[in-house]
Amino acid sequence: MSTSPTKTRGRRALHRLTIGATAVVLATAGLGSASASAGTGTVAYDCLIFSTHFTYNAKVSMKGSAKRHVGDTVKITADLSALPGVSPVAVDSWKTTGKFTASGAQKTSVNASGPKKTGPVKPKGKIAIGKLTGKLKLKKAGKVSVTLGKLKITAVAFGSAVTMTCTPKKKKPLPKLLKITVKR
Repeated sequence: MSTSPTKTRGRRALHRLTIGATAVVLATAGLGSASASAGTGTVAYDCLIFSTHFTYNAKVSMKGSAKRHVGDTVKITADLSALPGVSPVAVDSWKTTGKFTASGAQKTSVNASGPKKTGPVKPKGKIAIGKLTGKLKLKKAGKVSVTLGKLKITAVAFGSAVTMTCTPKKKKPLPKLLKITVKR
């Protein structure tokens, strides 16, 4: 029994599609290339706006690009949960900046920032923080852990800018959100 040319072309196309899908799955799983690191955790912050303190338990997901050799620069992105609704007035726009802190083989801090966001956010509404990005230049071989440090959220309401500063609580250990093994 012979197979028609149409069925043969269809089987070949299906075979190529299967091989392509397998390559995508392997690359995504890190088996086909160097994969990016990722980690999640909660960072407990004490935030200050004017003279009022409030707690911000930031749920954070952090990831880094796959570069892992001395001399490489790793792009680090942290995705943060929303800030609790503390503003008594509507917020028109805001921008978040912060620090990533590296420890282990390399001790340093890295400036991080997110894009300017616009609202309005209703009074007492949660303010979406979202992604902060920074770049870490790898200078030493060994294991490096990265976590989140201080945050500064500059919010604009009624044309005036107000800054909220958030500092990690000292009594709570900071989670090591990203672990990188740096090779020579």
